This record gives sequence, structure tokens and C-alpha cells, in this order.
Amino acid sequence: MADDRFAWGRVKIVSIPAGLDFLGELASGLGDATGLANDPGALNDAIIYVPNRRSARALGEKLFAASGARAFLAPDIRALGDLESEEEAPIAEVALNGLPAALTPAERTGALARMVQSYYRAALHREIPPLAALKSARDLARLLDQAAVAGDVDWEKLPGLVERADLALHWQSSVQFLDIIRAEWPEYVAQIKRMDASARRYEAAKLLCEGWRKSPPSAPVIVAGSTGATPAGRLIMRAVLDLPRGLIVLPGFDSGAIAQAASIDAAPSHPQHVMIRTLSALQAEPAQVGAFVSEARASQGEARRRMIHAALAPATDTADWRDTLRALSPGNSDATAFARDAFLGLSICEFAHEAAEAEAAALLMRETLQTPGKTAALVTPDAGLGRRVAALLKQWNINVEPSSGTPLNRAPAGRFALLCARWMLDPSDPLALSSAMKHETAVMTGDVDACERFFLRGPRAWRDFAGLRAHILRQTPRPHRDAYSAPDQVAAVALIDAIEAHFVAAHADLRDIDTLTGADFIDRLSAFMIRVANGMRPFSSEDGRALVKLFEHFVQLTEPLGLLAPRILSELLEAEAARCAVYSDVPSHPRLAIWGPLEARLQTAGRLILAGLNEEVWPARPPANAFLPRRFRKELGLKDSEEPTGLAAHDFAQLACAPEVYLLYARRRDDGPAVPSRWIWRIKTIAQAALKTDAESVLASDLPLGEWLHALDQQGLGTLAKDFTAKPAPKKSRPHWPEALSATRVELLVRDPYALWAEDVLKLSAVSLMNEPVRVTTRGSAIHKAVELFELEKSGHSAERLTTLLRQCLIEAGEPEETFAAREAVMRRTSEWYMTWRDGRVREGCASPRLETRGTLALTIAGAPFTLSAVADRIDTLPHGRVRIADFKSGTPPTVKEIKAGFSWQMPLQALIALEGGFKNVPKANVEALEYIAFKAKPEATFVEDKSGTTPDDFARAFEANLIALITGVRSGETPILSAPRVQFRKYETDFDRLARRAEWGGETDEDADASDG
Repeated sequence: MADDRFAWGRVKIVSIPAGLDFLGELASGLGDATGLANDPGALNDAIIYVPNRRSARALGEKLFAASGARAFLAPDIRALGDLESEEEAPIAEVALNGLPAALTPAERTGALARMVQSYYRAALHREIPPLAALKSARDLARLLDQAAVAGDVDWEKLPGLVERADLALHWQSSVQFLDIIRAEWPEYVAQIKRMDASARRYEAAKLLCEGWRKSPPSAPVIVAGSTGATPAGRLIMRAVLDLPRGLIVLPGFDSGAIAQAASIDAAPSHPQHVMIRTLSALQAEPAQVGAFVSEARASQGEARRRMIHAALAPATDTADWRDTLRALSPGNSDATAFARDAFLGLSICEFAHEAAEAEAAALLMRETLQTPGKTAALVTPDAGLGRRVAALLKQWNINVEPSSGTPLNRAPAGRFALLCARWMLDPSDPLALSSAMKHETAVMTGDVDACERFFLRGPRAWRDFAGLRAHILRQTPRPHRDAYSAPDQVAAVALIDAIEAHFVAAHADLRDIDTLTGADFIDRLSAFMIRVANGMRPFSSEDGRALVKLFEHFVQLTEPLGLLAPRILSELLEAEAARCAVYSDVPSHPRLAIWGPLEARLQTAGRLILAGLNEEVWPARPPANAFLPRRFRKELGLKDSEEPTGLAAHDFAQLACAPEVYLLYARRRDDGPAVPSRWIWRIKTIAQAALKTDAESVLASDLPLGEWLHALDQQGLGTLAKDFTAKPAPKKSRPHWPEALSATRVELLVRDPYALWAEDVLKLSAVSLMNEPVRVTTRGSAIHKAVELFELEKSGHSAERLTTLLRQCLIEAGEPEETFAAREAVMRRTSEWYMTWRDGRVREGCASPRLETRGTLALTIAGAPFTLSAVADRIDTLPHGRVRIADFKSGTPPTVKEIKAGFSWQMPLQALIALEGGFKNVPKANVEALEYIAFKAKPEATFVEDKSGTTPDDFARAFEANLIALITGVRSGETPILSAPRVQFRKYETDFDRLARRAEWGGETDEDADASDG
């Protein structure tokens, strides 16, 4: 290699400045120095270590470009973080000879979880749930990893530290708990003759370095892009320095750190901290670090680098920003001009929430494609934000696969596996059954959609397939909703029979199994999935192969835990599926990328979009020391918990120094206030110190992101009128609407006209949720049915019999048996009260009441016919010919005041129909009384009585006039049809509140809207 660039033996450590294309500069420099363009084999024997496999692939592409895009003999490019890569160089194979096999992460976590369970049994004399044991095991595994990264942790010091320290009792217990990794874990690993992966990697590095010492390779050996954060990495870097043609290429080492080395060494969160520590471990001085690129290349973006490094410097070095700016400016020149140059191409963008932030990132990536050949990359540690941006890009038919992949539980194969696992736990559960059978992978003949819509929704009124079949057969068409006929019921029963026979009977039902092993659970689940999918389709795709790996991981994880309940195993499988990533085999856009900070290391693009720049996101909050007091970390040899923040700051600095960078953050995240990243604050602070009032405009985006977001938000809405409101108020309807209404629906027309209009005119009907709680109205209908069945029986009337019928009808309506059991004593007292009330009616001569009697009344209103209908719960004909109408309520009945105010129409309208003789088999008669029977914890019978002497007949005629006026106004088209105009008098939220967009104009919270959704 040419001496004017770098020389073997003279300069061993060099750096490529932040902001430059690290891999591009590395490939270009190596190609120029070795004449790669003219000699395809110039680097054939070289070994190049880079941080990860993505970097290795990218470097290969860059070297191909440096060769003039011609065939060449590629060097051996290895991932430094993975000495056990699939394609080992001969020297690495020698290094690994004789080392025990490494424990997989699942094996390690499972074994630690078993030790946690043993500790709780022995020390605390109680059992810990498996999921809690696994969580503690992962905390212990994190400590083991931190110890491996630190390299020289002495756990034997721990008991002595506890004895000397004045700790709270819970910390002393926690430190005792750490005996698992101090004593039990090393003994266990030695006993099974395996190794921790990190320990094996370090031992492999030692063997590799020993081989180099015995037989130094004459070929170039280069470590490029590593900060030396791991012991194995530093060990190899130290050995490379001793090789005749060894070279270390640091990423973004700041020459300004030479003077600040002491303060940086004491600041773990500083971006240069790890490299300063690495140089110290390599026994090299910061001043010895040379330049890999020419001065001309290094000068590009120098102002930005100086500014970013100054902004992220330790607080002790930035006490006065004015002094800092003067020192940064070349020759102490104009600091303002220097700052403008430094911030040219850097934009800081704030958004109201993470959804707007994602939209802005997608728009920035889309706009990049307007310039031919230009590239863009979104970099964020927030995998959810990356997936959201990828989804937004699909609206322009742009596919960009996030480097983090898609969680397996969101991929088709993963979803199908989890759905089948839930279904196996409870085969007749409507949600589990329909979700699995409607999945794209399932193979099933029969109309599952119709069965689900008409029979599986609403409260669950069955516990097995026999109960489900009975539930289907006892359903009846519902007025004003999608009706179904008897053949639909027969088809639904046949479908359920087929599902039970073909899928569940021999494969799925785990209800009778108390415990089983994870391996047995996976065997059953795999067989069931193959049965439901009629073949191996769930395992044949890319996500299917990831599912197979998950199953292998799951078996290893659960093996040490022994026998577990099926529900625990299902929950554990769901948790592990969320941890696994699937990578799409659909080609990603060649000019766009979505990376995490790890994948973005050493890579760049024409436009970099750094998103998620909020505290606790980027940088992330340091992981909690679950069992170890922070004061012990340094004494044990563990690294400071802030050091990962320093590595994150280094990644940020590398990216923020690129020529065109957008820094994005949100004011709110996850429905709560969010704080901008500390790096944003410091950049803004130094910009304001240099630019004063111009700082905001200089850091603002040149692109009209706000206008774009507004246009995207308004897309498809067209031009809105100035007085536009989301509040609905339709007036026109079909001619002569409404033509017929029941008494209860007349009341709905008064209380919530929009709900009636949506159901009656738009022909909309709400679809019930599956497994939803029993609604008040459903519960009331069940009580009505029980009383009707009781009265229709010829004999055996007793409070006990009525309680039995109430239990039967409520459970058929979906009320859980345990709920009824908790209320059974109340129901029994209510039944006893009803018998007393009923006996009083018998003594008055009301021995044969009419129950659930339907009545109609034909009227002519506004020149068109109108039919009023009602169903009276009970009508008693008294000896003198008058009638008494009773209405059963499961809650508090309306008061006379509410009736006179016009908010309760049911009873007066029933009285009107009785006056006109409209009830079936009930002669025309005057109404003596209107009575409410409250079937509740404190039952009571109340009459509709007015102190002014208004009789039920008077109420009936008054409401007849009210009805005529109401229908006339609606039919005229002049009365607006509003959504709950007097919401305070509405009994229940309706199914159409969300359609009416009440949350937008009614001042309701999201919780209110959710409550009114069903």
C-alpha cells in the first residue's frame, strides 16, 4: 500500500471521519492502494473484520464497485461479532477446535428459569409462576451478558460487598438470589460440558490470536468499523496490531477527543467514550490515530463534525458555549458563519405525535425518489415506527422491508399457529374457532362467515359443542336486523358438526389435560395445524420456516421447566413469537431502506432520516439492575450502565454528520407527553448560542413537510364548506317515513332519532362482539322469558321454580354460571317477592293474565298510514272489565316526571292500544292502572300515578297527540334527525354513536366512544 495514504508497520490505527460513507471510503482506499482495478487478486488473501454480517455484505458490494464492477477475487470478510459464522476461514476453524458447543439462548434461559424456581422453593418456600421465572431468568441472562462484555467481572467479591454494605433487606435478598450466576451457573455449565456463547466467542478469539502469534499471517488483516466494545473484539484488535500487515480502521474517531480524553473517559454516555477506553486497552494514545482518507476528503463536512462533537461533548467541556464556538471556528473567525455552514443540510423537525412523525418520514422517502439515482434511509430504534413507515409507503406501491423484520406473531404462519394454540385450549370458544377457521391457511368447506355473524356473536351461552348446537337451534329472527331462516340454522349445525369431527375430536381438545411438556404441546399443535390446513402449507413459506425455528427454540426453552399447564404454554408461545422476526422475500426498493441503528452502522444514503429521537426511545433508557445495586457494578468490574447510551450516541453522531440529515421527534408518544432526545436539546442549544433568533429557521426543513402532512390528511375529502361540522343532521328520508314503529322505537325516535334513522332508513345493523358481556337489554329479555315460561306452566308455581327458570334463561342468554351463582340469593329473594305480588293479583281476580301480548293500532298521520305496535309484558283483565298493564324492568323504572316530560313513551302508548282494543285476545277497555315491576335486588311494584289526578286513559290520549305531532314533524322533512339531542335523558349508548362521530363534536373522550361502541 502507498506510504502517502497509510503504511503497514508505520500507522497501525487509522480512522474514517463521521459523515463519510465508511464502507465506500474503506473499499475505495483499499482498492486504490492495492491496484484492485488492475489486479483482481490484489485482496484475495486479505482478512477483513467488520462489526456484523450486514456490513460484511455491504463491503463486498463496495469492493466490487472499487474493482471497476469487474470480476475479482474477494477477500475473506468476517463479522467480528460472530466468530462462528457459517463460512469459516481456515484459521478460524483451527481456533474453534476443541471448544465445547455453545448453549443456545433458549437453553440458557430455560436452565436459568429452572434455577429460579428452585431458589423460590428452597429460600422462600413458595412456587413462582413459569412466566415470572422466565422473566427473572432473562434478567439474569442480561447480567451474564454484561459480565461477558466487561470481561473481568469477579462475582466472588459479591458476598463480601454485601457484608460491608448497609443495604435494605430486599437488596440483600436480591444479592443472595445472584448466587445463581455466581455459583450455580458455572457449575451447571461445567457439568453439562457446554459453554456460554459469549465465553465461547472469547475463548475462540484467544485461540485465534494464539495461532496468529505462532504463525503470523503475511496477508493483510484489517479490523474495520469496530469501536472495541467487547473483550473478544479488543483481543483481536490487540493481536492485529502485532501482525506485520495488521490495520485497525476506527469509525468516526474525533481528533478533538485527544485534548478531552480524560473527561471523555469519565463520561460513559459520550460518543467517544468506548473508543478512548479501547485505545487505552490497546496501549495506544489518541494522538497515534492516523487518517485513512486524504485531507481533501476529510475536510468535507468538517464543520458539521466539529459542531456535532461539540454538542455531544461532556458538560464540563461546554461550560460556556461562546468559548466553545470561538474555539470551533477556524482561526476563531465568525462563529455565526461557521454555524450556518455546519448546519447546512441538517433539519430538526418536531411533530405532534408519532403518527405524524411516521407520515413525515414516509413523505421524505417518497420525495427522494423524485431525484433520479438519489437514495434515502430511515434510521430508528423504534421497530414499530419503522413498520408504520413501511406500511405508509405501500400506498404508493413502494415496498421497503424494515431491517428489523416483522414479528412472527404478525406474519401469516405465526398468526395461524397462535390461533390454533388458543383454539386447542377451548374448542367451542367462538372467537378462537372463527379466527382460526377464517385464517387464509385454513381449509374448510362451509359458510364460516354466516355462522359467525348470526350464531357466534354476542354473549357466549355455551361451554361445549353440544351447547353451541343447542344455542344455534333456539335462535329466532331479530326485528330490524339481518334475519335468517331455518336452513341457515341447519347449515350452521352441520358446519359445527364437521368442525368437531374433523379437527377437534382427535387433535385439539386440551381441556382435560392438566399438564404436558413443551415438546408434547408443540407436537399436538403441529399436527393440529397440518390437519386444519390440510397439509404442510403453514411451514412451507419464509415465515413458516421461521415458525419451525420458533418451535425448536420453544422446546429448548421449556424442557428444563418440566410439565406446564396448556394455557401457560400457549401464553409462553405467544410471548416468544413476538420476539422472533420474519424477513420478507419480496424485493425491497433499491434506493430506499429502513434500518435500526445497529444495521445502519458503517452505512449511509443520500438522505438520512433519523426518527424516534425522544428520550427513552433514542437513546433508550438503560436496563434496570433488577437484582444488583448500582453501587456494586464498578467494584465487581461491570461496565457503567450508561455505556450503551454512549454507543448509541456514537451511532447518532456518525449519522448526524452526513450531508443531508433530518432529525425527527414527537411531542407525544404512546398517548403521553414525550421529551426530545438529549442530543436534540444540545444541538438546539449550541445553534441558539451561535445563531440567536435565526436558529429555528436555519434548523427548519427546506421541504414543506407541514403542508404535505395536511394534504395527506385531507386526501380524498375534497373541499369542505366553511361551516362544515361532523355532527350529523339529516332531514330527507324516504316518503312517509316512518311507516310503522313499536312503542319502544317511538321512544328511541325521541331520545336518539339518528340511531333509529340509521337502522330503519340506512338499513344498518350493529354486529355484536364475540364473548361480549351480557347487555342490560339482553338480561331484561331473559328475565321476561323466564317469567313468561313460569306463568304458562299449569302447576308447580313456587319461588324455587321461578329461580330455576331465571337461572336457565339467563345462562342461555350468556350470563356466566358463576355470575348467577353470586346473585342466586338475590334472585331467590326477588322470586319470593314476586310470588307475594302474584298472589295479590290472584286475590283481585286476575287469575289468567295475558303474557307477552302483541298489539297494534292503525293511524293516519299527515295524510299517510302509520302503524303503532307494542308487546305488553302482562295484561290483567279485572272483574269489572277494566285492564291493568304491567311492565317488567330489570333496572330502575322511569318516574312519572320522566313520562310527563315526554322521555318515556312505552306505557302510555300501550294504554292507547288497549283503549282501542288493539291487543290480541284482549277486549277493548279502559285502563285502570299502569304498573312497573322492578326485578332487581330490591324488587318493587310502582304505579304510574299523577297527583293532579291524570288517569292512564288521559296519559294515553295525551301521548296520542304527541305521537301525531312527532311523526308529522319527521315526515315533513323540516325536523333535523339528530344524534341524542338530549343525551342526559338517554338510557343507554347506542350502536350508532361512532357512526354519528360523537367523539368529534360531542366532547366525548376516546373511552366514551369505546364504551358506546357496543
